[in-house]
Amino acid sequence: MAVQAVAQRFGSTSTRSSALNLKGIIVALTTPFDSDQRIDFDKMKHNLDIYEKIPLTGYLTTATNGEAPFLTPDERVQVVKFVREHTDKSKMVIGCSTAESTRLCAEMTTAMSNVGADGVLVMPPFYFKGKMTEEAILTHYRTVAETSGLPIVVYNNSKVTGMDISTSTLAKLAQHPLIRGVKDSDVRKCAATAQETKSLNFDVLCSSAGYLLPALVNGCSGSMNGLAGILGQECCDLYSAYQEGKFEKAREIQARLIKPDILVLGELGPPGLKSAMDMMGYFGGHCRRPILPTSEKDKLRITEVLR
Repeated sequence: MAVQAVAQRFGSTSTRSSALNLKGIIVALTTPFDSDQRIDFDKMKHNLDIYEKIPLTGYLTTATNGEAPFLTPDERVQVVKFVREHTDKSKMVIGCSTAESTRLCAEMTTAMSNVGADGVLVMPPFYFKGKMTEEAILTHYRTVAETSGLPIVVYNNSKVTGMDISTSTLAKLAQHPLIRGVKDSDVRKCAATAQETKSLNFDVLCSSAGYLLPALVNGCSGSMNGLAGILGQECCDLYSAYQEGKFEKAREIQARLIKPDILVLGELGPPGLKSAMDMMGYFGGHCRRPILPTSEKDKLRITEVLR
């Protein structure tokens, strides 16, 4: 289904919060599938019911851990709608509307806005990365923001895109009132961007719980990460301990998060995370093909690292 048709299909049913809050821990949700590879919304509800008992700031849907490349635009909007309808309205719901064309990204962002997204996470277009000049990147994000009217978080994921948005470019984007933050995988870059944008209404979020404490120390507002999908309470406890000045407690929690993050998220990725979820009372299940299930050997490694 075309994205424009998706937006028209859902119409405007927004029940979003009045302001975008990016401070704290936002869990990067997985997308559960049934045996026929269709989205299993019953299993999604099961997971959300558990997450709702954890003091998370909100939910990131259909991004890397949500297997965004394997979802249709219609499915991505459906997931945003479902998560918004089945979580407390005080929790942020952030969709991922990454697309290669500005028009497609803007249309998907509008569709997500119509079903209640509080904001969207957007990677820069990267198929023609040689043409992604600073001007092209600035124009892309500003156009999406102004077309949709929805707050945007820039996703600087150089491992996927093969390109890195510079701190100076991020600082220019941060001057736009609807471009509200960046999720970055480089803790040094997080620190530099936080310093560069500290006078603006702009939040810097780290993308890994494995270096959450160093990121907070260096000015990050919080984190959007996948490890919170299995260790959400621990991530929130670390954030709270840091905010309360209980640095030794924060260091102790951080130490417990490093090995699971390296193995489950860093090495094994979405299938590893889903296997870990199955071990901890959530529903993980299988990824959409062509991604294959976690091997039995790797499942044993996950069991060991989660002890």
